[in-house]
Amino acid sequence: MVSLTRALERYWQPALLSVAFLILIGIGVIAANLAERFQTDSQRVTESLSVQSMLANLLLTIRRAESGERGYIITNDRGYLEEYRLAETEARRLLEKLVAESKDNPARVAQLAEVDKVVDAKFDELDEAIALVDAGRREDARNLVLTNRGRNLMRSLRTSAQQLIEAEGAVLDARTSASQATSRSLLLILLAGIVLILLIGSLSIILVQRTNRARLRAMTELESTNANLETIISHRTSDLTEANEEIQRFAYIVSHDLRSPLVNVMGFTKELEGLRNDILEELQVARQARAAQAGTAEDTVENTTAHNIDVVSKEFDEALGFIKASIAKMDRLINAILRLSREGRREFTPERIDMKALIENIEQTLSHQAAVKGTTINIGELPPVESDRLALEQVFSNLVDNALKYLRPDTPGRIEINGQETTSLVTYEVRDNGRGIDAADHQRIFDLFRRAGTQDVPGEGIGLAHVRALVRRLGGYMGVSSEPGRGSIFTVTLPKRFGTRGERKAA
Repeated sequence: MVSLTRALERYWQPALLSVAFLILIGIGVIAANLAERFQTDSQRVTESLSVQSMLANLLLTIRRAESGERGYIITNDRGYLEEYRLAETEARRLLEKLVAESKDNPARVAQLAEVDKVVDAKFDELDEAIALVDAGRREDARNLVLTNRGRNLMRSLRTSAQQLIEAEGAVLDARTSASQATSRSLLLILLAGIVLILLIGSLSIILVQRTNRARLRAMTELESTNANLETIISHRTSDLTEANEEIQRFAYIVSHDLRSPLVNVMGFTKELEGLRNDILEELQVARQARAAQAGTAEDTVENTTAHNIDVVSKEFDEALGFIKASIAKMDRLINAILRLSREGRREFTPERIDMKALIENIEQTLSHQAAVKGTTINIGELPPVESDRLALEQVFSNLVDNALKYLRPDTPGRIEINGQETTSLVTYEVRDNGRGIDAADHQRIFDLFRRAGTQDVPGEGIGLAHVRALVRRLGGYMGVSSEPGRGSIFTVTLPKRFGTRGERKAA
């Protein structure tokens, strides 16, 4: 139930924000469409207003032309005639513009065609009067004006224009209503978007504050945990150091105490060997004395006795041999424990080491052994390191020596030593084409007194355990990659500077 609650708390916040942002995007799309529609409606309203304005201007322009014509008739001033010509040109232009803007409205185009006919008739009537004046027939021109012809044409023109204005007024009302509806919808959508933005902003602030509070709590808990962890690690490190020192002291004491009875056993073995020689000499003397007294009749018995003495001597020698071999092995094991104990107590002295030169010295030391086995040792580029020289010499001497020991007799030996570095670590590889190690024994070979594979090479199973202990004390780790019959690769990874913390891993 707790995990379900945590999962809901983890996912509902981003899900809620995602939904809110999707709604906001939808509102934005709708607002964009409404804005575009409002612009279209506004253009149509402007178009209707423009049509009404041009129709009104057309009536006024014709009135102006009529006034110019009558002023010319009355005064014979050609200035009025110029005003008439300008008004006529303006009226023609307004009609052409109205027709051009009404191409999508067939009904209005038809009505404008009728208006155009009336305008033509009106200007014909005006032109006729002006022509009479130009001919010197002013009275006839005046009589023409006094007839109802011009008045009727103007009335007809005014009626047609008014009908067009009223029709366009109805269209304008519809377009204005649509524009206002679109405007209201756009306003509501924008208000909804603003409200949603405010809600999202408020929610985001709340969530951020909540997250910050949770982060602060987590940081506080982490700091507390780290403090406790450091204390625990400090105590554990102290305990481990003390336990390690205790183990070293124990190993030293045990190995020292074991050496005393071992020396006694060795002494008694020598005494037994001396006593065996004395007993056998006494038996031999007694056998010879008895043979001299008994004569030749007891030669067969005497031969049997001599044979039994030889058998006892041989068995005694074998028993002493086993005892000596066991003593020698025990002595080597005790010496190894003492050496490990001393190494564990030795203080390391870090210095900058040219690893290529160090490995070349090891190669020279083992060159005779390598030449006898027909093995080549190739040393690649090795990055330097700041560490303990003696410990590194022991580590790589042991690895190269093991590689020489466990070569395949049917294949020319080849040992390669290479290295690489990162920001804080250096890694060295000792690669050979020897027997190889079964995967099940990859960890076993690092255990003390444990060996893997065919035991046809002298050894006590101490070397690799000692090597790994040294590498760990140097702050590094080591591992092995190997397959039977395909050789082995031993890797040693160390910090560039002794005492710095590298990327610690399990060996």
